Amino acid sequence: MSATTYYATTAEERLSEAQRTLDRHIVSSVSGRCIDCGQLGPCPAREAAALVFSRLLRLPVRRPGVTRPELVSARRVA
Repeated sequence: MSATTYYATTAEERLSEAQRTLDRHIVSSVSGRCIDCGQLGPCPAREAAALVFSRLLRLPVRRPGVTRPELVSARRVA
């Protein structure tokens, strides 16, 4: 027997908005500041978006390279 989880439209909308917030409020690899608002470390907007994912038991989509690690001389390992 398998369980299926159904999300209401509002939950999907909240997840989409939280994902957009996480995509904007990224902590830079170089300075440790939020790229959007400039706050040092994770900003309150990012923390609130992460809380939405936590409460809905979902994981955000990760996009490699958005923190621009090449600026601190990071390179890919084969």
